[in-house]
Amino acid sequence: MANPINYLIGRGETLVQPISLNTGGGDKAHPYTFEEAMVRLRPEIASTGQSVDELPALACPNDEAVISLTLHPSYLAKSYHPSRLLNGLGLRQVGSRERRVMPAKWTQKEAPAEPLVAPELFIAGDRRKLIALDRAVLETRDEAIYEDFRRIEHISALDDGRVGLVPGVEREPPLEVILHADVAEWWGHDVLRGFGEWCRSLGIDIRNIRRQQAGGLTFLGLHAPRDQLTELSQFAFLRRLRRMPKLAFRDVELRAGETRSSFPVELNNELVVDSELRAAIFDGGLPAKHQFPSFVVSREAAGIGAALPQAVRHGSQVTSAFLYGPLTQGTTLERAYSGVDHWRVIDEDGDDFELMTTLDRIMEVLEQHPYDLVSLSIGPDEALLDHDVHIWTARLDQFAATGRTLVVSAAGNNGSMDVDSGLCRVQPAADGVNVLGVGASDNPRKPWARASYSAKGPGRSPGLVKPDVLAFGGSSRELFYAANGIGTATGVFGTSFAAPAAARLGAGLRALFGTQLSPTALRALLVHHADCGTHDQCDVGWGSLPPRLDDLATCLDDEATVVYQGVLEPARYRRFLLPVPADGFGGMVDLRATLVTATPVDPEDAINYTRTGVSITFRPKTVGDPGTYMLKGELRQRSVHQSASFFGQSAMFQTEQMLRDDAQRWEAVLKAGRRFRASTLDQPVFDVEHQARAHGQGAQRSDTVSYALIVTVREKGATDLYNRVVRSYAGRLEAMRPQVNIPIRTRSS
Repeated sequence: MANPINYLIGRGETLVQPISLNTGGGDKAHPYTFEEAMVRLRPEIASTGQSVDELPALACPNDEAVISLTLHPSYLAKSYHPSRLLNGLGLRQVGSRERRVMPAKWTQKEAPAEPLVAPELFIAGDRRKLIALDRAVLETRDEAIYEDFRRIEHISALDDGRVGLVPGVEREPPLEVILHADVAEWWGHDVLRGFGEWCRSLGIDIRNIRRQQAGGLTFLGLHAPRDQLTELSQFAFLRRLRRMPKLAFRDVELRAGETRSSFPVELNNELVVDSELRAAIFDGGLPAKHQFPSFVVSREAAGIGAALPQAVRHGSQVTSAFLYGPLTQGTTLERAYSGVDHWRVIDEDGDDFELMTTLDRIMEVLEQHPYDLVSLSIGPDEALLDHDVHIWTARLDQFAATGRTLVVSAAGNNGSMDVDSGLCRVQPAADGVNVLGVGASDNPRKPWARASYSAKGPGRSPGLVKPDVLAFGGSSRELFYAANGIGTATGVFGTSFAAPAAARLGAGLRALFGTQLSPTALRALLVHHADCGTHDQCDVGWGSLPPRLDDLATCLDDEATVVYQGVLEPARYRRFLLPVPADGFGGMVDLRATLVTATPVDPEDAINYTRTGVSITFRPKTVGDPGTYMLKGELRQRSVHQSASFFGQSAMFQTEQMLRDDAQRWEAVLKAGRRFRASTLDQPVFDVEHQARAHGQGAQRSDTVSYALIVTVREKGATDLYNRVVRSYAGRLEAMRPQVNIPIRTRSS
């Protein structure tokens, strides 16, 4: 008799309970007194004021300007945001980004050896106040404002760094212009009108200007004379000006080898596994008479032009990768897990602003059609920049923040480009905090490595670990065979095929378990089962995905994987009880956990991009007396059991971010694993606090956010841990039930 299959254990949320904890720390050690800060900053204020005063009046809507205010690196937490200073002076923050500074004074015993991460805030307000900022602060005679002022490390005017590279020789190159213009506020419309007047004063034609909005940023596409870029960049609310990036297909060109590396394939019309599950692929289209099954529907975005032949070929191969994964000659195709709407969003009429047009087409479809999964193998041909969030990333992050759709994006094929300049880093929208960014491995089996072309990390903080995962995407040594839609499988490679292959595993989980798994839980399970091995995390993120659905959906006899999912409410503590059999553990215990949240974002605030975060504490023992501790020579009773280190073990947070004590709590994905002696565990728990912020400062309220926590407990030498856990939590936890018939094999160690 075959052994029963140990499916994932669900309803972990029944082991979650509200708790109250006493929090708070000691007094903050400040680097500067108010008097020291005023002496330090007065020369910078004078220089900044002179620059602001010299701006042309027409470049300053409502006679307002924007300056840069950088806080000391000690003040990264939301509680140190200078909101009292801004409110008291009638100023407002319109954005922020990460900056590295070497502070003049440091509060620790040893000064830092290299520049540290600090928040650079973009502050807007009346030019007269900005010009005489020191006098405006002194005249308030407000100690709260003085307290905020002492936290400032630098004050400066916006410099030429806002103008990026504009390569080429055209007289009027295509530009991407980013403005601090929040159209949800009255002043945002004034900024847009002011920019139009400024352009007209320079003789720049803006009749065909393109516009997109993401939070407090307005993205514009326009042509302007190359010799007027300096004048154009004088506009006070300009965030960034650069050449408009190109749209890229995320595959590696192997056209010369395609005819030599191919075989015939029969695309039968067998029914899809889950007829209610629907995925969307946005790409170059399918052949007019494609041979994919009838559940693959070819659709076109509104107003699109004629198809581009190479884009259709790319779209067909991407669709094949999602339906079947890599094909093998002589092997019968597996049934596809879900139906697919392939939306053609690329045409032969692509102009200089094709990137904006394509994104508009994608977002229009997503706003009108609900999908369980979305797969993208196209995007900007541009590596991420730490100081800015791309419009593709921002809009797709905002869409995915609802937690209703799993969005998967190819990481890019720029991994072999220059490391020092960052040209090898992941490309939008794979850098999104709510998007599963997928790189490529060179082998579907062990030993594997990052494919040489696959984009690297790190991502932006928050979102530091990128790409999220790798999936097999082919290599020159072992090609990824994908169908062209008309009867031929061709050998290719690229992250274009790794991304839909990863999305296919997510579709398989959703088809197998139905609505027992939320899209957030699907993403968490993919990250949880990715194996980093001994590879550099900057290369592979959380690791490579297993090739088979069995490895994601089942447990070994000596392990139990429990899925917790639901919503987190802001400013609330929750205790997550971890699965422990009633008879306890007998051997060494391996505990692995992955927490994923779907968070709203502030696109204009790159350093404070995520609006929600979690502070998570591991307590290995919660039974019995919490014990005592010494404070200033006095023995005191603990109010809560002692914590132990768990999350924060990622090498990414032990290097450049180790001094950012709040960095990890604002990450949307956390993953870690540790080994324990059985005697050190007695009803272990995770205590989780959901925190909210807006534009880097504390938020009064935020919406509830979707979360998924995956916990795997494995006991060395055990033969029946899975069954012991299920029996011990009868009536609360239960094995997930397959909703469809998919062949799943019992796993062996």
